[in-house]
Amino acid sequence: MKLEHIFLLHGKGGSPEGSVLSLEQCLRPRSPQTVFHRPLLLHADGAVLAEDSLADLRRREIPPQSLVIGVSLGGLLAARLQETGREDLSVICVNSPTWVDAVRLERRLRNRVAFYSSHDEVIAGRTAEWPQLALAFDLPWLTHDTSEHARPLAELIWAYLEGKSVEEAIRELESSKGI
Repeated sequence: MKLEHIFLLHGKGGSPEGSVLSLEQCLRPRSPQTVFHRPLLLHADGAVLAEDSLADLRRREIPPQSLVIGVSLGGLLAARLQETGREDLSVICVNSPTWVDAVRLERRLRNRVAFYSSHDEVIAGRTAEWPQLALAFDLPWLTHDTSEHARPLAELIWAYLEGKSVEEAIRELESSKGI
């Protein structure tokens, strides 16, 4: 699969040098021709409302057909952007809630997947709707420190992008203790 652009969006209080950098480092070897982007988002300071950060994200130049991978709040914002006029984007949400502040996901799109843990205390109580909103995988071993899980997440992301069985990839990771 040829990907021209992959955008990696950090979570609230995060930065482009955190977990999204770890994910990029695990994804890049399989797609060296891809241009990776890790923008600094308004919610990095932790005080900006999700809707304000979403408004800023809407103003950014994201080329058509890009893949957007968002961690935590970054995933919710990517999915909401997709719902509100950017259906050309493919979105992968990693340990993201389905709502924060006034930003709430409303509908399922075919080019969206969510990897999350309903046991994650940071997003607990805000993940139950994922199966109605995306191809969704509740991974009990996933914690909010996604840097710790960058390698297995990259394997699952590639399985999805290459059209392989994500369920099988999860079973292989769990049986080989790759998590």
